[in-house]
Amino acid sequence: MEPGLSGLGVWFLNCGLPSCIPSCRQNVFSSSPPAICLAGEYVQEEASCVRKSVLSRDGKVYVPGTLYCTNLRVVFLPDPSPSTEVVNSFTKAKVLTASSTLKFIPEELVVYCRDFRVLKFHFHESGLEPQAFRVTMAIAQARESGAACLSENGQAGREEEEEEIPTLLFESLCDWEMELKRLRASSWRVSPVNERFDMSTSLPKYLWVPALLLDNELKRAFAHFNERRVPRLCWHHPGGSVLLRAASFHADSDPEKEDMRSVETLLLAGHSQCVIVDTAADLPSPAEIQQAYLKLRALYSSLVMSDEKWLSALEGTRWLEHVRSLLGRSFTLFPSLLESDDRELNCLLASLVQMVLDPHARTLSGFQSLLQKEWVASGHPFLQRLNLLRQSDRDEVSDRSDMPEGGAVEWCKSPPLSLL
Repeated sequence: MEPGLSGLGVWFLNCGLPSCIPSCRQNVFSSSPPAICLAGEYVQEEASCVRKSVLSRDGKVYVPGTLYCTNLRVVFLPDPSPSTEVVNSFTKAKVLTASSTLKFIPEELVVYCRDFRVLKFHFHESGLEPQAFRVTMAIAQARESGAACLSENGQAGREEEEEEIPTLLFESLCDWEMELKRLRASSWRVSPVNERFDMSTSLPKYLWVPALLLDNELKRAFAHFNERRVPRLCWHHPGGSVLLRAASFHADSDPEKEDMRSVETLLLAGHSQCVIVDTAADLPSPAEIQQAYLKLRALYSSLVMSDEKWLSALEGTRWLEHVRSLLGRSFTLFPSLLESDDRELNCLLASLVQMVLDPHARTLSGFQSLLQKEWVASGHPFLQRLNLLRQSDRDEVSDRSDMPEGGAVEWCKSPPLSLL
């Protein structure tokens, strides 16, 4: 794109104020009114006569003001008397990174924040184009240095927070009771019925079951499910709803037997109704998810290509399609998850639901505990899926784990999200 052509500057930036850095009232900006600034903050570039896109009851309106790029964040100060003005939309877009060279004067800047906010700024066409160019490039290039600064200043605060909430391994009775107490599930209890793994070899030692259900009655329910993986609690909503997971019913299970009452008690758990969702329906298989991940990894390791070809290749991996279908299912379900063996997609969907609904699951210790509870303790066959024994090269390629290699490590390194 030649210089002087209009376009759209796009950049992914964390615009939220980190709570770990102390704030103070200090005016480091060249214009008034004064802003609330962070300690050690200074302006790198600024652009006046900028219009921020805001949604209101009357539709989209534009608030005029000044856009600042500092060493820590992006700040927009509206003018004292904002006016409503309608502008034309733009069709050309450019993804801007720290190493990119901007070859056009941007007319609109869209900032995608880590807290899922989308900020839109429109630059005025009145001889202020150089300001638009400089502030856009400053936002892109300042991200790396700003991220390093935030990491250093926030390390101590994160360490203190992690010490207060330890990572639960769900290997002891105390861990299960501690998590159940955090969920405030007073109508549930921790059962040691599988402490010796004599009820099910693939289930954890301890299970969350309804408090009114005795262990003797619970033992009768194991025979009705594949691999004896009975329904048990995954997560408890503060409003009272619960998320259960289980294997599908055994082929020899007789619904007319008297011990089916214990199964009903497990599924209903004191509620008037229970919605059962077959996780295999309308969802990709574990093999399809793994193949899409391998294609995605190969795409990122390939040579640099144009934006159009890269986006087309990304779509061809079907990774985003699978992510969309799994996230869509996790957003719409809050019932009992039923899978043939309860060890593949149930692990994935149960984790996604809790990450969407439980803020604790999006913290470092909370996510690590989630992996321990829903994947490790719940018996996901890592040994077979990752082919650690190298029994068959074919199994390694076609039947891998739903969790990509290094996925847990990368998630644990990421900062907590602020969705709720």
